[in-house]
Amino acid sequence: MMLYAIDVAGGWPDTVIERFYDAFGDGAPLDPSPDYVDAPSAADRYAIDAKDDEVRRYADRLVQGVARERDRLDAAIQGISSRWRLSRMALVDRNLLRLGAFELTLLQDEVPRKVVINEAVELAKRFGSAESRAFVNGILDRVGR
Repeated sequence: MMLYAIDVAGGWPDTVIERFYDAFGDGAPLDPSPDYVDAPSAADRYAIDAKDDEVRRYADRLVQGVARERDRLDAAIQGISSRWRLSRMALVDRNLLRLGAFELTLLQDEVPRKVVINEAVELAKRFGSAESRAFVNGILDRVGR
């Protein structure tokens, strides 16, 4: 959500991070579950706990790192996705690719490749279009190889 906000509205990562936690850091789910879904388990999965320092530090690190390395990440993604210009990609897909590319290239010693790709694909399924899952998977599979 923070990378999406930076992409759409611009702004400094620190400001976007601060606004995000001001708005969503109360532990409430970002995306409340529909009535037909087991609400407690879904709510736990998508809740933001601003008090969890380790999670917050990692999220902040990702947002700041992606913002800092954006040109380099975009060049790598564009080199792989020769048929799709970044400006034509869906915002969700583009930012998932940036996030995944950051973890795959700059945090490769910290996060297993398979985990990065699987998490990006899960987010693409949840927040992207019907084609996002395959698109994100295909591009990230080729990043950093």
